Amino acid sequence: MKKIKTLLLALPFVLFSCSSDDGPGAEAIPEFAMTASINGSEFKANTPFGNNMFSNTNVFNVFPIEEYVLLQGRSGGVFGNPEINLWLKRSQIAVGTYPVSEDMFNPTTHTIDLIDNSNDEGEDTVEGTVVITEVNTSTKIVKGTFEFTTSDSPDLPSPVINYTITNGKFRYQYEAVD
Repeated sequence: MKKIKTLLLALPFVLFSCSSDDGPGAEAIPEFAMTASINGSEFKANTPFGNNMFSNTNVFNVFPIEEYVLLQGRSGGVFGNPEINLWLKRSQIAVGTYPVSEDMFNPTTHTIDLIDNSNDEGEDTVEGTVVITEVNTSTKIVKGTFEFTTSDSPDLPSPVINYTITNGKFRYQYEAVD
């Protein structure tokens, strides 16, 4: 009886003192791979499949998989909306600040795009910035920030800005880990 009593008293300590893989200094993985503010509204997203993995497909010939990594942030899963696509140029996945221009079809560095299927307007990137703040070559995790503006008619001398994306953050695995 004494042994059972001792075991019952010790059980809570055993259950609640188990160690986890989150050792000292371990990084907390955010719930969302990408967050931002779109015209003041909160945007929280993972890939269409609910994770933070790079996309191994690319529908635009301008961004061949050999040269670019696609990081997708789609709010609401497979059929969700809106979506922010960030193409990182493989040769420039390094800590630094990279300007984003409106010429998405002739990129010289990283490129970012917003897709909003809730309206009939096009969302062409006018300008912006992608900042890579950390690259871990062991875990293949890239982190950074971004901001950009879009217009449905960027070729006008004074384009009408229809979306302003601010406070953007991302944390993605950019390659499969060996």
